Amino acid sequence: MAELILTKEEKRAATWVGLDDESLGKVVKAMMATIKQASDEQGKLYYLAAAMILCTLTAETNADTASFTVERLTNKTNDFGNWRVTIRKMK
Repeated sequence: MAELILTKEEKRAATWVGLDDESLGKVVKAMMATIKQASDEQGKLYYLAAAMILCTLTAETNADTASFTVERLTNKTNDFGNWRVTIRKMK
């Protein structure tokens, strides 16, 4: 990842329009890395939230296991097929 080193004047600037191309490139690379990291963390959060919801729904029915079937899962461009999600409480 590019190391972003700004002068005091650059840090105080209202915008980075006045930066030279090399410095602006470093700013862009640093921002891209930050966005990628946040996106990865958000993706992990979605998985955890979905798992917690399924576990909670199962526990609220006083069950130790549950199975959910999703058929013909698609989005605008992909056909993901049929899925079975199984929740099992650990002893």
